[in-house]
Amino acid sequence: MEIDMANLHGAEAREKIWSLIKDIKVSMMATSDDAGVFHARPMMCKQAETFDGTLWFFTGADTEKAQEIENHPTALLTYSDTSAHRYVSVSGRAVIERDRAKIDALWSDLDKVWFPAGKEDPNLVLIRFEAEEAEFWDTPGAVATGLAYVKAFMTGELPKVGDVGKANLSH
Repeated sequence: MEIDMANLHGAEAREKIWSLIKDIKVSMMATSDDAGVFHARPMMCKQAETFDGTLWFFTGADTEKAQEIENHPTALLTYSDTSAHRYVSVSGRAVIERDRAKIDALWSDLDKVWFPAGKEDPNLVLIRFEAEEAEFWDTPGAVATGLAYVKAFMTGELPKVGDVGKANLSH
């Protein structure tokens, strides 16, 4: 038996993924080095109120992460909200950009923690992440999940626990 899995596309896919990640401010971004070894680090999204398939992050131009993106643009973002039982992975392409107007638009005073010289810091660059595909798990909570597992055990069927699916986020 197979688990029911949603397969979403386009605007519907972007809306679903945005509904799951918009309140999760920090994701893990994984990139790979020249040897193919993956490196992941927490990254705060600098997103506005909508999601058109592009996510924005700040980083330093002199970081290993920026170098990995320049050499190997395929990247992965993972989001986790354990209290809401939501998990999302988003694969796509990352690009380093030096758009000062976009930096200005996304800048907040909190960013001074990482960039004390402010938004004029010449080392401050953007990561533009173009989402291509996502997978998601959105379950209703511990009690409902537990009941689904008990039912599955009693019936011999796989548990049906919330929304599970794949999303094609291409425009």
